[in-house]
Amino acid sequence: MGEKAGGRPNQRELFEQQAMPHLDHLYTAALHLTRNPADAKDLLQDTILRGYRFFHQFTPGTNCRAWLLTILYNSFRNEYRRAAREKVSAPENFEREIDLQNLRSDPPQNDPESNLFDKLLDHEVESALDQLPEEFRAVILLVDIEELNYEEAARALSVPVGTVRSRLSRGRAMMREALRSFAIAKGYIRS
Repeated sequence: MGEKAGGRPNQRELFEQQAMPHLDHLYTAALHLTRNPADAKDLLQDTILRGYRFFHQFTPGTNCRAWLLTILYNSFRNEYRRAAREKVSAPENFEREIDLQNLRSDPPQNDPESNLFDKLLDHEVESALDQLPEEFRAVILLVDIEELNYEEAARALSVPVGTVRSRLSRGRAMMREALRSFAIAKGYIRS
């Protein structure tokens, strides 16, 4: 049941197998772009619905996460930045089948000292990332955090590969500068 004739999975099953494992990455990217958990969930839901609606355009064997991040970034750029929220209709019952409430699971808390250190450092890095202008934040997010290659990031952002390299270099320099005072204050580096 649920398969087409010949034993091949149907579109919904293929989408669930290939796209749904990337929800955590998509939510993290959406949160960095929108800077607001509620907006990030809305952006994630729009991305998943659009991905499902246009899954027939996905080329099997290519990077599904990169394809979904392209949809996410384009949705953010086209809708959220201009605050024009167009709702995408999904097939009946599809939204109930996807549990978006359990998007993220926290890792077990074993060592309180290292957990505190990780949270402090993560907070400083996230804060520095959030301070970047959107075009630099998006490139760092796609290449350094989501680990897309330059070509995939260029497609996601609809810019040439050279622009990705340039923005990545400048964004990393801005991050280093933003984290420099934190590193000096904590004694990680000397002034």
